[in-house]
Amino acid sequence: MYSLYLKGLSTDNQELSEIRDSFNDNGLSFTNVFDSYSNLATLSKNAIQAEVDEKIRRANPTMQNVNLICHSMGCNLGVLAAEQSKKNKSLVLISPEFGEYSTKEKRKMEEANIHPTFQRQYGEKETKISSDKIRSIIVFNRTKPWATLAIEKVDIPVLIIYSKDDIFIPKEYLENLAKRKDNVEIETINSKLHNPLTSLDHKNKTIKLIKDFQK
Repeated sequence: MYSLYLKGLSTDNQELSEIRDSFNDNGLSFTNVFDSYSNLATLSKNAIQAEVDEKIRRANPTMQNVNLICHSMGCNLGVLAAEQSKKNKSLVLISPEFGEYSTKEKRKMEEANIHPTFQRQYGEKETKISSDKIRSIIVFNRTKPWATLAIEKVDIPVLIIYSKDDIFIPKEYLENLAKRKDNVEIETINSKLHNPLTSLDHKNKTIKLIKDFQK
């Protein structure tokens, strides 16, 4: 099955290239859909779905059935695409952030006083936030509630992967989602990284979970 990748907001070209190489090393490949999220329209859910569908169509010119592999911010858009497109046959969500946080989860984030959209994937904080990133964060905030509603209508197989100690994941919400929906399953990685695909210690397990899911 043809795979498309919707990257996280902070994933730069070098990280994306390393992730792609890791997939190739494990007998998988993907086409990246978005280079940037900063120019996406956010006027309405229909408007952004139309843009996402067009980007996916361009990344899949032969109109094959696709598996969407999404990370963080990309999960919002992947869910919106999977809600309506008949070409999307499965959905992998790595570290999704849509949904409702519990009181305990909110407290942990407040105590940490950081958010993954404001830091590098390897833990190095940025000293300056670009205007493109600010616009991308606006897209993230706009699409999050839409994705929370849309996931309820997605009936294709969904695999959710997240690190056990990633404090930015609404784990209770996702676990309840998997209990309510037979098409949703969850796998966890023994890590605190927001993207386990960027770790030498955890990327192979993450890719194996994706590979097994696609069989």
